[in-house]
Amino acid sequence: MDRCYRYFIGMLAFFGLGCEDVIDIDLNDATPQLVIVGEVSNRLEDQQVTISRTVAFSTDNPFDPVSGAEVTVFDEDGRLFELIEQTPGRYRSKFKGQVGHQYRLRVRVEGKEFTATSRMPESVLVDSIGTGIRNVFNEEQKFISVKYQDPAGVGNYYRYLWSVNGSPVTMVRVTNDKFNDGKYVNEDVTDFETELVAGDSIFLWMQCVDKQVFDFWNVVQANNPGTAAPANPPSAFGEGALGYFSAQAVAEYFITVQ
Repeated sequence: MDRCYRYFIGMLAFFGLGCEDVIDIDLNDATPQLVIVGEVSNRLEDQQVTISRTVAFSTDNPFDPVSGAEVTVFDEDGRLFELIEQTPGRYRSKFKGQVGHQYRLRVRVEGKEFTATSRMPESVLVDSIGTGIRNVFNEEQKFISVKYQDPAGVGNYYRYLWSVNGSPVTMVRVTNDKFNDGKYVNEDVTDFETELVAGDSIFLWMQCVDKQVFDFWNVVQANNPGTAAPANPPSAFGEGALGYFSAQAVAEYFITVQ
């Protein structure tokens, strides 16, 4: 019999903030599965890998941490970073990733080894950010408008996150340059759950990610808040574990809604 499970992803290695998304998936096997989430950014900060297990919806605590793992990140120059478990299921090490470099994550846990690779894209920076207004059913709706030059001739993938008035960091959307390659882009950043009003303070993060990370979050974006038969996000670790590994270039912006 199919049972619904969920897994909790503790995220945002950049500057120590915690972003907690609960992603609903359908699993034919009721046995909890391993979940590995790793992120390396281009900032000198605690880079983090989170290891947990899927839990049933009936469970009060959505995070089932996995302790005692050996977690290592390698870069293409031969540098090695050992991540230490600082709280149950959360492994950290302070270092700065470099754009253009490929990183490999290796996790050894419960007698098994899992690996994934990710190349950190070049940074794409916003050169203009402001408040936009549109009419939806005769009501004004405010959104954040960002403008940037998309690099020509290469695939670019973007992930936006924000914190509104000090709220927990949440993902807003992922996009790519399929129809905007090499163009000057005007992007609307908003979601259906947040109504922005004048005076709101917003921290916005723009991540440049690789294609596999975009594919992962694009499935999550398509599934949530849910579909009749949601698809599992593609795992970077094969059939043995769920999750992803992202080497990402991150830029942070602050704006007050006008």
